[in-house]
Parts: sequence; C-alpha cells; structure tokens
Amino acid sequence: MERKVPYGFIERTHGLRGRMILKLFVFGPAEALEEGTVLYAGERILTVTRSRKRDNERVTVDCAEVWTKVIAEEYVGESIEVDENRVLKPGMPLPVYGFAGFAVLSRGVKHPVEKVEYNSTNPQLIVSGARGQFSVPLTLALTGRVDSAERIIEIDLPEGLEEI
Repeated sequence: MERKVPYGFIERTHGLRGRMILKLFVFGPAEALEEGTVLYAGERILTVTRSRKRDNERVTVDCAEVWTKVIAEEYVGESIEVDENRVLKPGMPLPVYGFAGFAVLSRGVKHPVEKVEYNSTNPQLIVSGARGQFSVPLTLALTGRVDSAERIIEIDLPEGLEEI
C-alpha cells in the first residue's frame, strides 16, 4: 500500500491549456515531477504528463485529466499529496511533511518525530524526548544521514537542545 505525503498545493494556473503551478512543501530546490506521477487532490487524481521546474519552490505540471484553463482553475488552492515512493529518492527534494513518522537517532537514543511544523524559513521537526517534546530545526537534522527506507535521521544533536 502506498503512503501519501503532503507535497504542496496548486497555487495558480498558467496559459489556456490547463497548465498548473504547484508550490511545493519540500526541503531543497524544487525538481520537475516524472511523467506518470500521480497527484492526489483530495479524492481526485491527477496524472502528470509533463512537468518543469519553475523556480526553487515551484514546478509547472500538465495533467491528463486537465486540458483547459477552466478545468485547471477548479483545482487552484487544492492541497496535493503524492506517493512517497515517487518523491523520496535521489535527485528529488525531500517533502517536508514526509518526515512525520521518522525518528531522530542521536548518540544511540531514538526520538520519534511526532509532527512537522512547516514554514518556508525554518521548518521544525517536533520530536519526543525523555522530558517531553522539543523542536529540531530541519536544516540541522538534514546535516545528518537520512535513511528513508528505515525512516531514520542519524545525527548528534547539540547538548541541551532537549531543554529548549
């Protein structure tokens, strides 16, 4: 069974043929999606037929189910999810919300990631520790080794981070 992760939202349309611009919730520069990638907009499915990188936060997509601007505009503002196996791979930016369910392994101690607080300047992993929840900046976490198969981020957290 595939696991869907939030990947962004449809920000706006472009052109007359239903091209859509997706703002991505990813860490690292945006990359075009592969042809055939399935996007989930609520209960509706969109199949990518073409995608291009627009800038470091956005990609454009053409989808088989959308062929006019009128149809595309029905999707504006919709949150998009993707199968994590389509995006958690080399060459693709990491979906920020995909880190929920990972664990931070620091000096032999596992700290489960309870949730991700996304913002464009400083996304945070909210993890459980011996004294309760604490925040780990995603930029710090990604300096370690990320194993998406084992769902582990291995890093030596700074002393005292759990008390902040």
